[in-house]
Amino acid sequence: MGIAALDIFGALLAFAGIIVPLLLFSGALGIRIFAVLLLLGILFVAVRLALRSFQPRITAGTFRVSRIIAGSYSIFLVLASLYYVVQIFILGR
Repeated sequence: MGIAALDIFGALLAFAGIIVPLLLFSGALGIRIFAVLLLLGILFVAVRLALRSFQPRITAGTFRVSRIIAGSYSIFLVLASLYYVVQIFILGR
């Protein structure tokens, strides 16, 4: 659960790092591309964490409930990242 707590804190910081430049530079094309690259990085890390969380208990050495909670959070983080990638380009029109 400690990894999930750090993942939540990291996601808050990462999404803030995406939103602040978009607000400061009024959504310029270069900033939108930079934001999408950051979101793809979040997506990659969240997918990896989700895959590791749903590994069998024998290889992971953790409790089932904590793996399900951490994996579910990672899936929600993946969905949020994909949602914001779409929103960046839809609202940029």
